[in-house]
Amino acid sequence: MYRMLLVSFLVIGTTVQVSAQKSKDAKKYKLKAAKITSTITRDGKEVTVVELDERYDSEGNIIEEVDFDSEGAFKSKITRTFNKAGDPTEEAYYTSDGKLKKRHVMKYNAAGDKVEEQRFDANNVLQEKSVYTYNAKGERTAEIVLDGKNNTVEKSLMIYDAKGMRIERKTFDAKGTLVETKKYQYEY
Repeated sequence: MYRMLLVSFLVIGTTVQVSAQKSKDAKKYKLKAAKITSTITRDGKEVTVVELDERYDSEGNIIEEVDFDSEGAFKSKITRTFNKAGDPTEEAYYTSDGKLKKRHVMKYNAAGDKVEEQRFDANNVLQEKSVYTYNAKGERTAEIVLDGKNNTVEKSLMIYDAKGMRIERKTFDAKGTLVETKKYQYEY
């Protein structure tokens, strides 16, 4: 049991470290792919399985991410496309049998802020859409979630202090009733 926990800890630690390096190093080293494997001892035998397999574009963006279960069998896949600024514009999620599960499409303004995210089901039917607005400082001030028929599901408003730090987020339901207030406090 201790060995299994240690291996899990090492794998998780490695995954975090690898992910942290990818954004800046994948382009620098012209990475085309990365793979994370795990070797454990089962019934006295060492077994190596693939945990994660990633593919990169020429800009170092992860364009395909394939996840495997603890036995090394295909579990899920995510594919991504990016704009020239390196922002993801589409993500497609696939199930363990290789079928499209859902798809997200993102749009950005000239400043590179995400202004819309549409979420579609496997049949390409719009399920939900989030629309974001920003102030002149580039701070996200509102997020509106709409259903597939363009009806408001939820609306959140954000307030910032003079330093540009978010200090409050108020969330309202479809009827405009306040359902949650989050307050952010910082120590300087």
